[in-house]
Amino acid sequence: MIYGLFSVLLAIVPAVLLIFFIVGKDKKQPEPPGQLVKAFFYGVLSLFVAYAFSKVIELFIYVGDATVGDMINRAFWEAAIPEEMSKLLMLWLLLRKNKYFDEHFDGIVYAVMIGLGFATAENLLYMVSNYDRWAIVGTARAVLTVPGHYIDAVLMGYYYSLAQFSPRKRVFYWIMALFVPILLHGLYDALLMVVEVVPIFLGLLSIVLCIVLCYFMHKEALRRINKHLQADSIIVPEVSESSHTPSQ
Repeated sequence: MIYGLFSVLLAIVPAVLLIFFIVGKDKKQPEPPGQLVKAFFYGVLSLFVAYAFSKVIELFIYVGDATVGDMINRAFWEAAIPEEMSKLLMLWLLLRKNKYFDEHFDGIVYAVMIGLGFATAENLLYMVSNYDRWAIVGTARAVLTVPGHYIDAVLMGYYYSLAQFSPRKRVFYWIMALFVPILLHGLYDALLMVVEVVPIFLGLLSIVLCIVLCYFMHKEALRRINKHLQADSIIVPEVSESSHTPSQ
């Protein structure tokens, strides 16, 4: 029983910490808690939508599991493409008529909530299917997988907001909101998956490259976060506590 509790916590806590981090950045006009919860559960739903997308893709594309090329194909066609498509679909459904989507940073907040809802649900499924080695699987996913979903979501939300507030380039930013997360997600997964089919020394090199990729992805995500926060600071003036009247 105690191990089951620890496995659940290991599956949930990493996402919770990242949620507190990103929501804590949204200080000027925080999103309503109900909207954040809704976005999180849209993320949970996106896991099942991604599964449906992957099954459709399987009807047209065969992916093996014996070569480096197979693993790269798996990383994109079985993971990155269906998962990022489903998250973007959920983000669109959530924000297409959302009156609270009125700042650049809001796109990042909602995309992260969806991405971490996806990651949490996926973590719980992995814990159930790997119960005999939950500590190893949970730790690896907490350190690598959950932050990966978070970074992909930051970049998706960044471009989604640009599409919202830059109508003349809307199509371009919509494409980028899907293409950039797919590219980074696919590269990340490919570097980890090829470990299964290459010699040990190449596998170690691949893991090192994955860590380097994560480092630069993290720096880029922070840069994009700060860029949208700065844009909102110009559009939305600071409001003193004495004159602030909560709308919610």
